[in-house]
Amino acid sequence: MPNRRKSLFYLLPPLLSLLVALTVEFKTDLSAFIVAGDNAEELLLASEMQSGALSRRYLISVGSDDGKPVTGAFIETLQERLNAIDGVLEVWSPERQNQNIEAVQVLYRDYAGALYSLKPEQDLAELFTPQGLAQRAEFLKRALLSPQGAMVKSIALQDPLLLTLNGFRTVGAQMQQAGIANTQYRNLILETEMAGLDAPQQSRIQAAIEQAFKELMHDRPESWRLEMTGVPVFAAATQQLIQGDIVQISILSSLALMTLFLLLFRSFGALLQVFTLLIIVILSAILSTAWVFGYVHGMTIAIGSTLIGICIDYPIHAIAHAQTVRAEDKTAAIIRIWPSLLLGGITTLVGYAALGASGYPGFQQIAIYAGTGIIAALLLTRFILPGLVAGDDRRTLKVPLVARWASFCARFRPWLLTVLLALLGSSLFALPSLRWLEDMQDLTPELDYLKENDKRIRARMVSIEPGRFVLITGQDIETALQKAEQVYPVLDRLKQQGDLNEYFGLYPWLLSTRQQELNQALLQDHLTDANRQLWQQALREQGLSVERLGRFDYPKQDALTLEQVFETPVKRLIDSRIISTERQSVVMIWLAEHEPEALRAALATIEDARYFSQRDMLNDMTRDYTERAQTLLAAGLFIIVLLLAVRYRSLVKTLQTLLPAVLAALFILSLWSLGGAAISFLHLVGFLLVVAICVDYGIFYQENRGGDIKLTYQAMAASMSTSALAFGCLGTAESTSLRILAGVVVLGVLLGFLFCPLIIKHREDS
Repeated sequence: MPNRRKSLFYLLPPLLSLLVALTVEFKTDLSAFIVAGDNAEELLLASEMQSGALSRRYLISVGSDDGKPVTGAFIETLQERLNAIDGVLEVWSPERQNQNIEAVQVLYRDYAGALYSLKPEQDLAELFTPQGLAQRAEFLKRALLSPQGAMVKSIALQDPLLLTLNGFRTVGAQMQQAGIANTQYRNLILETEMAGLDAPQQSRIQAAIEQAFKELMHDRPESWRLEMTGVPVFAAATQQLIQGDIVQISILSSLALMTLFLLLFRSFGALLQVFTLLIIVILSAILSTAWVFGYVHGMTIAIGSTLIGICIDYPIHAIAHAQTVRAEDKTAAIIRIWPSLLLGGITTLVGYAALGASGYPGFQQIAIYAGTGIIAALLLTRFILPGLVAGDDRRTLKVPLVARWASFCARFRPWLLTVLLALLGSSLFALPSLRWLEDMQDLTPELDYLKENDKRIRARMVSIEPGRFVLITGQDIETALQKAEQVYPVLDRLKQQGDLNEYFGLYPWLLSTRQQELNQALLQDHLTDANRQLWQQALREQGLSVERLGRFDYPKQDALTLEQVFETPVKRLIDSRIISTERQSVVMIWLAEHEPEALRAALATIEDARYFSQRDMLNDMTRDYTERAQTLLAAGLFIIVLLLAVRYRSLVKTLQTLLPAVLAALFILSLWSLGGAAISFLHLVGFLLVVAICVDYGIFYQENRGGDIKLTYQAMAASMSTSALAFGCLGTAESTSLRILAGVVVLGVLLGFLFCPLIIKHREDS
């Protein structure tokens, strides 16, 4: 190879590294890796989970286990300090009582005649009777004499019947419940400007929150502590976990592979050549993935780091054969085995293409990443590596025990095949008990401490079940509100039956225009002279001013709109329950403790309203993608069989070549089944990798392009060792998912390698 081309080859890694650093965005939030959607609702909610208002909010709790209350002055000071943090949009108390009262006084009293009820016919019929008006006058007197008398007075002058407070009675009860829950702990909600899954920025904000609290607690005698939860907390923890694993795995696998490579080939020159090639492969894969998706996920890098274990096979085979011949024959030796390398690469690409076609975001990235890497590794091995290994260095590769195992298989093949068939039969009997993972959270037990903390903090606030709500969709916000108003009576009935503890809808903060117009029209029908006289008599009996409170002055107004509400502090109460786009609007009714099946049954008759669980959505999506991936993998295997059949034009050779991979995968499946392991999409990725790698082994051993089956098997042993070591390094990760992947692939490639000389017979076997 001319020196200029060699120089360019060794300059590529730093140049590609600079390009990656300048142009590639990396993400670590798991939703970007596993969340997508097949319908508009799921797409909207997936987007909301990643960047919506609710995803940007922290729940912060301050208190102590000794029961000493946290002072209001301390919370106000803490609130001021938190509001000053760069990137914090607002901090407020979850009850927001002062601001809610202000909103009722300033905004809702003007719309009393429009928002007073969800069932106006029934409520007006009960109110406008002598007994009903007498009770309302008595209620008005008690309210005026209460601690909130000033607020009630300002409302009563415009709304003497206190219709404004009709809908807010439930809100007041919910606030009172929150206040009782908070006697030992004081709670705040903090909203950030950036998306909740912007892990780097959220990590900075969390550190600033903790620092502000620490500074305020300095020299104080109390033992208060601060706890927080929310999407940003999980995002930062996940990023830290993934980043730690990536760094650890990358360093460990690189050092381990280089050490193993030196032990096998005893050549620093070959080490430099192969690992320069692999660096180019990985950087090219990163750039290609970023070009297709706009970003690269950390899980893609973590799982894709094992791509080294696949791509290194090609240069290993090339060097193993090139080192046994003279300098002038090295290029010819590599060209001679090139058809086997190419077919092995194509069969591996077919498997990854099948995964990519599943539509699963993580699978798609891994498919592009791995596909680009394999193509780059093949091309570099064929067209660049021959010029790098053109020296006179000659040595024979020898991996311990490999020759003995091949000889043992050749000598006792009938007996070993009998044992293998017996084990295979046992494995097939175990497969029916194979079970699939039903809850995605089981894949992250390392984050259980955050889940427990989340549950503990939410229990101190109004009891909303996170991620569980009634989902209502409409073409626009008006349609969605109208449908929500059909749901409220159903939920009230479930509360009476004991199947629902509480729900948190948009009423009384907002009603549809249709309902507001109906309320005003029906109210005007009841504002008669006879009813006015009954009301004035009730006021006299209570000793209240007829002159100031005796008129019915409820003029008709235009309906209160969502935009008007969002201009007030009420926005922070309801904006996380509304998702609106040009094509669709979604309203969420949050739920407290409930019976899911009762809710599903009750909502079945209401169009575009259904019970929804984010956990169920993730699990359903995962199940759908996994089933689709299974089908596509089967299709991929069928295509691989066709490729092998076209290549060999022999059914026996085709089956022999494929059997080591299939048997290795079957034995792994049986071990999962016998061990009771729940199979997830990561097991499926591992299954794919086992088949992809082991099919290559079958091809190399079957074709033996170098003409020396012992050397071919030695080269296979070297590539198997590097693959097993690369995936074995995943076993050191803190992430349970990566450890699962490590165990699957390490065992699979070892079995596939061992099965080759047992199943595929050569004349050279001895």
